Amino acid sequence: MEFQFSWYLYTPLLSAAVSLLIAGVGVYYRDCTGSRSLVFLMVAIAWWSVMSVIELGATDLATKRLALKLMYPAIGAVPVAWLLFAIQYTGQTRLPTRKELAGILLGPVLMILLVWTNQYHGWFWSSMELAFQGSLLVSVTERGPAFWAWTAYAYVVMAVGTGLMLKLALFSGRVYRTQAIGLSLAALLPWGGNILYLTGVSSVFDLTKIGFVFSGVLLGGAVFRRQLLQVIPAAREIARDEIVASMKEAVIVVDERDVVIDLNPQAKAIIGTPGAAWIGRPLEDVLPGLIELRDSPTDDIPDRAEITVPVNGEERAYEVRQTPLHRGYGTVTGQLITLTDVTERKQREQRIERQRQRLEVVNRVLRHDIRNDMQVILGTTENLLKSQQAQPQLKRIKRKGEDIVTLSERARDLERFVGDGAVETTTVDLSAVVADVIADLERTYPDVEFRVERPDRAEVSAVDLIDSALRNVLENAAEHNDQSVPEVSVTVMGPTDDGDVTVAVADNGPGLPDREQEVIETGTEMALKHSNGLGLWIAYWTITTSGGTITFAENTPRGSVITIRLPSASAEQPKP
Repeated sequence: MEFQFSWYLYTPLLSAAVSLLIAGVGVYYRDCTGSRSLVFLMVAIAWWSVMSVIELGATDLATKRLALKLMYPAIGAVPVAWLLFAIQYTGQTRLPTRKELAGILLGPVLMILLVWTNQYHGWFWSSMELAFQGSLLVSVTERGPAFWAWTAYAYVVMAVGTGLMLKLALFSGRVYRTQAIGLSLAALLPWGGNILYLTGVSSVFDLTKIGFVFSGVLLGGAVFRRQLLQVIPAAREIARDEIVASMKEAVIVVDERDVVIDLNPQAKAIIGTPGAAWIGRPLEDVLPGLIELRDSPTDDIPDRAEITVPVNGEERAYEVRQTPLHRGYGTVTGQLITLTDVTERKQREQRIERQRQRLEVVNRVLRHDIRNDMQVILGTTENLLKSQQAQPQLKRIKRKGEDIVTLSERARDLERFVGDGAVETTTVDLSAVVADVIADLERTYPDVEFRVERPDRAEVSAVDLIDSALRNVLENAAEHNDQSVPEVSVTVMGPTDDGDVTVAVADNGPGLPDREQEVIETGTEMALKHSNGLGLWIAYWTITTSGGTITFAENTPRGSVITIRLPSASAEQPKP
């Protein structure tokens, strides 16, 4: 076989040498991510370049045809190796599965089979002959449909890999951006040379080999100056994914259109459905409460806010933080939304606030009532020393002393609520409690007419101070009644369809003052809106702690109606 020499041969030889050098570096760093794909790519380019030297240097058609056939396995390997390296290097998507990789390799395999069997069908080259280009004897081929089909396939695979690199170049920091730009150029230069060759701009020499030389220079610079295989963005992407997945906080990532593009396991637990079902869905479909924050004008969007979300049938409070995602050149590509569960903290704060209010109420009421009663005792005692008619004054002293004793007993009951705020509920027969309280009050207030309607049993879930709460409500209705025949009616009903037992206490007295209703309904004792005693406070705290409600209304034609609703023991127990 004769061999012709030309300066054209030095370009593929240089390309082969540079490619093998980089492949050797890849073998040295074979434990680094992407190194094996890079070695595979460089070896394929080196083989392609060596076969190009033989094909160009041979002077007979048979040798040139054989060199072309031996070249095409490397040509088929280059786009696949480039795609795998780009995926591993950038870490922006997962590696293909075995089935997916088999599908990618199907194109090169079919191409190689068609090349080696071309003499039987002519689908790859319809003709091949020798011709002189200047002093160089080259092979001239007429390309068939299979060749163009393979070219389109190879370009698509190369475009995907190059697209990953360009995306990294646009949206990464300076170090990774420089690497990605160099790698993108390393792919684009030979690709551009190949396009020029196939379009006939360079009909003599395949400019792809010159592109490989420049690619080798760029890759060499990235390897030796930019630590290409030691510092790769894929490790950063993987580390970020692991950190986000292991965070206690729920994390949702949305793009600039508020479309969910990722979420961690904690966010999936809040949503309650598989996370993959929400990828690509609008944020308002995933958690509607979040989109209300996002709909605010840009300047008014808070860095931190709170929302309430039902999780497994329980209302949970979350602190929301919104962080813009900045990429290269200051581009904002979306938002990182972090949700921190603050339910326990909110409950703790609410317990502390309730304790503060209750302590404030006890302090105000005790100081007010004890001061007033003691002033009465002291004043009556002084009058008693000056008067000979002591009987009425003694009775008044006795009554005020009893009031102070009653006040101390109520204060003792309040100690239950001023502790840590956690009071357990139990099952109580409310009908029997009402009967016992009415029987006791009939002896204490013989002039009051009590009327009772109650079922045989009405079991509720309540704290064990419910008898004291009912006593205080009924005693208030009886004691402050200014009628000649005071009337107090008690009606026990339930349970209703919503699972509550109702107790309605109606009287014909002067009615509950508005300031009393406001203080009890708001649950806050204020200096200028001071309630008369601890009785209604005990009732309010006992009922609300039991998961119930207490409301006030006017009676007809005179008086007030206090309605107490407590959860039935047969219904689901609310948490205190």
